[in-house]
Amino acid sequence: MIVSCIKTKRVNLERIKELREKNNLTKSKMAQLMGFKTTEKYSRRESGEYSFQVDELPVLSEIFHVKIEKFFE
Repeated sequence: MIVSCIKTKRVNLERIKELREKNNLTKSKMAQLMGFKTTEKYSRRESGEYSFQVDELPVLSEIFHVKIEKFFE
């Protein structure tokens, strides 16, 4: 079900940003939690310059303690 949801819907970047801010997490901290070597890698994803990869969504889900479905519009 998650795969079909991913194929047909777009990740809601505003929701991810809201969750990050609600949890008082900086972009730098998010990059660290997601295993990125630079803050820029996370920043580009949150801004929409690059897409979040399918394997990164479970990591976001774990960080924010929400179901993956919450990231989609």
